[in-house]
Parts: sequence; structure tokens; C-alpha cells
Amino acid sequence: MIVMQYRFTLPADYDMAFVENRIAENGAKLDGYAGLLFKAYLVSRREDEYTEENRYAPLYVWEDPGAMARFLQSPGFRKLTQDFSWPQIDTWLALRLPAVDEVKDAAWLSIDRQPIAAHGDLSALAMHAPLCAWDVSRWQLLQVEFGDAPQAGMENYRIGYVASGVTDPIAATPHA
Repeated sequence: MIVMQYRFTLPADYDMAFVENRIAENGAKLDGYAGLLFKAYLVSRREDEYTEENRYAPLYVWEDPGAMARFLQSPGFRKLTQDFSWPQIDTWLALRLPAVDEVKDAAWLSIDRQPIAAHGDLSALAMHAPLCAWDVSRWQLLQVEFGDAPQAGMENYRIGYVASGVTDPIAATPHA
């Protein structure tokens, strides 16, 4: 599985209701998308506790690179880039995944990105979050928590909607 995220940082005076309305109108369009485990539509408002900027920053979990490529080549993604900008897209390989219902039941998503120490025991990474993934090109560990409130010291987002795709049930089994 592949974890993918891009972030659009918006001006301090940006009307975030525009983004929230866009999520309400379009979020369900990815329900049933082949190869998507889930997409969490994420928003941060700079006035929220433990957030610093206005952002739209969806997080996806893809079953395979083909599904991710189909999405990135789609008219929907093209429209997004025309409306906001051309984003940097971060990707990680999933090490541990939550059940989709755990994501859907949460109001907030909190992200922690940490460097992976050189020459460390990669089989003994300190993974504590329901969603853990790594980018071995940057030696970075991603840990994502789901809950009812933002977490101090983490990158926090309100979950506006969670779209569930259609995946191979064996490939979608959460990793322990």
C-alpha cells in the first residue's frame, strides 16, 4: 500500500469555507474508486488549536501504484491543480494501516514525520500510531493518529470527509 499526501498552504485571510464546501460537494465522488483504500479530506484553519496555517492537505492510501497513477492522470486531479496549484506530492510505503472505520470515526488527524536514524535496526522502528509508513528515499517515518482533538507538537487537520474505495480485501488487510 502507498500513502500519499499533498498540501496547499493558503493565505491567512483565505475563506476556508470555500474548501469545506468543495469537500462537501465533491468528497463522495471518490467513494468506490478502484484501488483506493481511503482518502481523508483534510483542512486546517490557522485559528484552530495546534494549527498554524490555513491548508487543504488530503491524505490517501492506495492499494498499488496503478491506482494512484490513474487518479493523478484524471480530470479531477487536473481540475484541482488548475484551481489551486501544482503540488509537491509526498509518498510513503505503508507499514501499518488502520481500519477504514477508525478513520471515519475520527474528527481530527494528526501527523508526525521523523527522520529514521542511519544504521539503525529498521525492524525495531518505534511505531506507535495506527497508520505508519516510511519513505526510504528520505529515510523518513510517517506516523498518523486519528482522534477527537488536535495533538500538541503534531501537524493537525480536521477530517472533512473520508472516501472509501474498492480494494482487494487481502491486500487491504491492516499490517500489524
